[in-house]
Amino acid sequence: MAATPLNSILFICRHNSIRSQLAAILTEKISHSAVKAACAGPEPTAVPDFIQNWAEQLGHSAPLTSRPLEQVSDQSFDMVVTLCDKSHQALPKIENDSQHIRWDFHHADTADQLKHLEIELAERIRLLLLTKGVI
Repeated sequence: MAATPLNSILFICRHNSIRSQLAAILTEKISHSAVKAACAGPEPTAVPDFIQNWAEQLGHSAPLTSRPLEQVSDQSFDMVVTLCDKSHQALPKIENDSQHIRWDFHHADTADQLKHLEIELAERIRLLLLTKGVI
């Protein structure tokens, strides 16, 4: 049985300020831009400076902005990944949500927590992309 193609992923976390931002950037980096990654949240808040700095260190030059789920609910994604239980509970119906993964990661407030989150997310994303034949 052939794997379902994976060209786009929507990552969702409650505030769309840390976890989903990291996941989207890591997905595009690990997939060498073969997978388009977007992110949003049910209660968006500003992206902290330490996340902007982290993104710049990875070569992501565009400023990161937090988006509400409503801005992406009419778009089509090959997969939706919720990154915390609160975002999963607040999830509205998303068009073509046929592949949904539910992960639960803690919010990162410090540089050490951010590094740990980056490692965990990168490993899960790498495994996901491997199983989908992207990398």
